[in-house]
Amino acid sequence: MSLQAEPLKGKTALITGGSRGIGAGITRKLAAWGCTVAVNYVDRPGPAKRIAAELEEQGTKVTLHRADLSEPAQIEGLMREIGEQHGDLNILVHNAGATKFAMLENASLEDWQFVQDTNSRSTWLLAKHAIPLMREREGARYITITNSTTTRIIPRAGLFSAAKAGMEALTNYLSYELAPYGIVANCVRPGLVQTEVFKVRPDFAHGVNHELAVSPWPGERMTTVENSADVVAMLCLDEASWIAGQTITVDGGYRLWGGVGSTRRSRA
Repeated sequence: MSLQAEPLKGKTALITGGSRGIGAGITRKLAAWGCTVAVNYVDRPGPAKRIAAELEEQGTKVTLHRADLSEPAQIEGLMREIGEQHGDLNILVHNAGATKFAMLENASLEDWQFVQDTNSRSTWLLAKHAIPLMREREGARYITITNSTTTRIIPRAGLFSAAKAGMEALTNYLSYELAPYGIVANCVRPGLVQTEVFKVRPDFAHGVNHELAVSPWPGERMTTVENSADVVAMLCLDEASWIAGQTITVDGGYRLWGGVGSTRRSRA
């Protein structure tokens, strides 16, 4: 397969939580591949304005959209803005997420509802309100971003795990229900990524040390923002149009070999 310089040129992509962390990496990658990008953020306009200025300087058309995805009315408003400013939408990457880290016995009903609403319910509502903008559009894609809390125990992340598991299940069902509209749905599950956003995770330092200790890869290699963004972009290619309803793990294989003992001594 030969890849042209801007294989997604002419397409419009909305990236929720697209100004920081993995979301910013996805925004940059889709812009580099030719997309007009709409960047959603919630409470930090600084990073959103900086990434917009960076990409506009490179010739990309960028719009910024402030919306709290835990609020149904703001999701509707976001999709209305996209329609008014862009006319239609080819790619929607739902990367935004938030949690409350707590032992389940100590979590409140308010904590549970906030985490569910921001991650799982928003997956449904974004798709619901995006259909009029995305149906039968060229290369239509709905891609959700989950994380490793659904595949391994992370201290005090039970609320997050339940909400992200809901996101993964909803993506499976959406892959079926959106197919008649020509919209391909998939989920991407990055491994542990060293960004400022994810350093709030209780297991962050331990997770990094453990992964480096057991990794069979040479050097100090771990999952990067760019690894995650590359997979999202590849799923948007025409060549990937028959991949649907999948949760694709991007972690260099850690999910398979994470329980293996340290490899450092054997490589010395």
